[in-house]
Amino acid sequence: MQKLDVYISKEAPGAKNALWLKPVEGGFVMYALYGGKWNPLKLVDDKDTDKVKDDTVQNLVGTVKDTGNADTINGAKAYADAAVDAVVGEDTDTSTDLTLYGLKAYVDAQIEALG
Repeated sequence: MQKLDVYISKEAPGAKNALWLKPVEGGFVMYALYGGKWNPLKLVDDKDTDKVKDDTVQNLVGTVKDTGNADTINGAKAYADAAVDAVVGEDTDTSTDLTLYGLKAYVDAQIEALG
């Protein structure tokens, strides 16, 4: 067991046996000095088990609330959903919109101009 002293500072403290709370916008980032290196705190949901595998899977999958910039499977799904929505567009798009609905409106206008 190791006892750590807590420091709150924008810069890493020069102390040994230290726990560093670095102020950032909206909160703090916590680092522990271990092996001569600052290591960030990593939060995991251990699901009441002793298995790291459960934590790793949960961290990889993420949650349904993840946005498109999250490095999780649910984050990738949110990113893909947003990309599809941007390409497809909406049925109210006009011929100047660079979407599939915009392309349909353009083709419809060209066909109407022929007749």
